[in-house]
Amino acid sequence: MAARLNREGSESRELDARLRRQFVGVAIIDAGGHTTPLLSKLTNPASPPVDADTAHLARGKAVLADVTRPGEPARILMSRALDPARPRDRLLVVELNSDYLWGDAGNLSAMTDFCVMNDRGIVLSCSRPGPSAAVKAFAEHLPNSGAGRFTFEEAGETQLANYRELFLKPVFAMHGWIFLATKPQADVLAPIADFAALFVPATLLSLLVGALLSVTQVRRTLVPLEKLIAGTRRAADQDFTFRVEISDDDEFGELAGSFNSMAARLGSQFTALLTLADIDRAILSRLDVDRVLETVVMRMRDIVPADYVSIAVVDRNATAIMHIYTRDQRNDGSLSLERATYSPDDTRELLAHPEGLWLDRSHAVRPYAAIVAALGATASFVLPIIWQGAVVGTVVLGFDGIAALSDEERARARDLGDRVGVAFATAAKDEQLYYQAHYDPLTELPNRLYFKDQLAHKLVQAQREQHQFAVLFIDLDFFKNVNDSLGHAAGDEVLRQAATRFRDCVRDSDAVARLGGDEFTLILAPIKTSQDAERVARKVVASMTAPFLVSGDEHFLNASIGIALFPADGSTGEELLRNADTAMYRAKESGRGQYVYFEERMNVAARSRVDLERELRHAIDRNEFSLYYQPQRHLHTGRITGAETLLRWNHMERGLLSPVHFMQLAEETGLVERLGEWVLREACRQFRVWQAAGVALPRIAVNVSARQFKQREFVDTVAAILHESGMPPQCLEVEITESLLMSAARDVEMILGELSEMGVTIALDDFGTGYSSLAYLKRFPVDVVKIDQSFVRDIPADESSSAIVRAIIAMAHALHKQVVAEGVETAAQAEFLRRLKCDQLQGYYLSRPLSARQLPEFLAQTEAVA
Repeated sequence: MAARLNREGSESRELDARLRRQFVGVAIIDAGGHTTPLLSKLTNPASPPVDADTAHLARGKAVLADVTRPGEPARILMSRALDPARPRDRLLVVELNSDYLWGDAGNLSAMTDFCVMNDRGIVLSCSRPGPSAAVKAFAEHLPNSGAGRFTFEEAGETQLANYRELFLKPVFAMHGWIFLATKPQADVLAPIADFAALFVPATLLSLLVGALLSVTQVRRTLVPLEKLIAGTRRAADQDFTFRVEISDDDEFGELAGSFNSMAARLGSQFTALLTLADIDRAILSRLDVDRVLETVVMRMRDIVPADYVSIAVVDRNATAIMHIYTRDQRNDGSLSLERATYSPDDTRELLAHPEGLWLDRSHAVRPYAAIVAALGATASFVLPIIWQGAVVGTVVLGFDGIAALSDEERARARDLGDRVGVAFATAAKDEQLYYQAHYDPLTELPNRLYFKDQLAHKLVQAQREQHQFAVLFIDLDFFKNVNDSLGHAAGDEVLRQAATRFRDCVRDSDAVARLGGDEFTLILAPIKTSQDAERVARKVVASMTAPFLVSGDEHFLNASIGIALFPADGSTGEELLRNADTAMYRAKESGRGQYVYFEERMNVAARSRVDLERELRHAIDRNEFSLYYQPQRHLHTGRITGAETLLRWNHMERGLLSPVHFMQLAEETGLVERLGEWVLREACRQFRVWQAAGVALPRIAVNVSARQFKQREFVDTVAAILHESGMPPQCLEVEITESLLMSAARDVEMILGELSEMGVTIALDDFGTGYSSLAYLKRFPVDVVKIDQSFVRDIPADESSSAIVRAIIAMAHALHKQVVAEGVETAAQAEFLRRLKCDQLQGYYLSRPLSARQLPEFLAQTEAVA
């Protein structure tokens, strides 16, 4: 209790001390003016409040009043109603302590005075005692504004004064107080003077520093801006490879990075658009699919970041075959073309993944992705190309490392694949339209329109290369009978079979067309002579002799053919076709089933060849052929070593004909085999006759044509003839040409080997005029080399011919072959050959060809001379 009383007493004393610091006195005044002091005693308390004060007190607010008496300090009183509802009954009145209210004058800045006045100009407080010159000056100026400044003189020194009114009425229901502060002007302006002294150098220094900072900042700003501007200009020129290099980690660096990303993206998009545009142009310009595929493969790498690119295309003309175009970006980026097979399972897998599928080394190698896998790709993205519900190809993108494609890159690859599909559709449509416009749907031969194009092309080519060609106009004889009696279906079948036969009669370089109805045309280009066209015409006529099988029945037709030759029968396509048509009608008028030239002179020659062919077929049966023999002599011993058999035709009208006049015709008509066998049989028979008569002829040589030699039974035929005639095989020499060695070398080697094993001598005729290889000459069992007379004719005068002959003899001897020189006509030639150590000679210098009766007489004379 004592502690509590002690604590309460201490708190009471602390409160009393604090109140005395703030107030001079505190009292309660009732309505009758009776004063009850609470803290000290108030002297001359305030008069009762007026109506305005009463209203202010009734609102619970305090009323402030200043009490001034001459010669006394001003007193500041504050009143508040204890009961605002009856503000006049009891007032709490306090007098404020002036030290507490105005503060300590020592806290003011040096040389500064301070005064407070009420609205009547009466000084309530000043920082220094005594009349204030500032107050007097203020009273003289009587300012009308609530705040302002002025100057005045005091003690010969200019003072600056500043005043401001404090509004008290709203809060304390009294007029405002004027606060006035003064200070010597010199003290006030001293800092300004000091500043003025430092301002110029400080300003210059600031400008210098500012300039340096500005230059630095400008460089930091302008250089990146210039780079950015340069980048935008390059982008405007569609150069998206340019990169803005700014290494700072500020806004400009961030902007440069964004610009570079934008440029790269734009460049990629522009490249993709240009690539797609190129492919679109290729498609619209009707380029073939292969050209479009090459463009896609070569440009795919520009828009899709793949290490390998390939496109596999299904071959529409072959089953389960695809062609693969591949580009290896790691190396030279060149394009390669391969071929692969695929299975139905591959097709089903692709159809099941129309948006593409990823393959890596854990999957089985697909045929369309095998090439990129072989190049080193560890993963592949396969995008099928589907057209009309079928897989027509694939786009394969191969990657070395981790494979990833953005949605945009995959969309671009899809666009390219779609364009390949469009290319296929366009090509297929173009092919269909082209076929419909240029081909006959019945026979699948070129129609009249395409034939005219081909004819124009052949005409230009012939004019440029200066060669001949022929136009054959064919009309089927008796076709109308088949068509009218059996109907159009049977007629169509006959036309199809006829078209097939015509195609089989010509070369790949020739052209066959159907003009309409039963009219066909052939273009034979190039040809060397008119006889080339005649041979084909004969083949066509011969092919028509076979029956046409229609619905199980045989029908027989012929073909009438008109032949026109360029340039003899026309210089334009229309002229040639018209003249061939005219010649065809002549053929019909002449009896059908034959061919006629437009030019009469050639018709005469053609009829002559036809007659000769007919006569040739009967000449063997009529025993019109005979053999002549040209002796061969050894150059060093002078003895006769043999004789070459030469065929002659004793024509009843034309006289004695050499093979030059009929052998080619025999080759073309297939009579050469029969004629060659007769020659061989007759030569062997005659040799045995001579041998039995004691004629000393060591050997007889027989020329064998290529067609006769290549017959399967040729060796058996030779063996049979030797056996029948009883002629020793070593007495027979078979002569073949150089060109025969080069054709079907393996078969030729086998036949020659069998003849050599039989004992027959093998001679290589007309050596030097063909294209035989020395390797073949060494490899094949050739015993004799016969130098062609075209080289012998000009020796020894012509150095070139002499050099060739010398080389042939040296080469043949090096290979251990006998050498026979053909066509020797002079003693100088014979002597030259003897010095070159040629083995034998043959020619008019020794003897002209002799009959079977004349040869023994020649041999007897020669032996007598020797």
